[in-house]
Amino acid sequence: MIRAVLNSPADTAVLPVQDLLGLGSEARMNRPGVPTGNWSWRMSAGALTREILSRLRTITEESGRARS
Repeated sequence: MIRAVLNSPADTAVLPVQDLLGLGSEARMNRPGVPTGNWSWRMSAGALTREILSRLRTITEESGRARS
């Protein structure tokens, strides 16, 4: 899904950090129809490891979205 977003012709690509981290439904930000508990998820310090950032750089470069 991340590659599809980055390879889209859109000017802007938005990726949920939960997807980059490979998290599941426990990290959802919003549950439509549920009146409480929304927008409370927070990323843990250090969650974006060098490995994840390297993978993001690679797919960003492959999609032509990386800045020089």
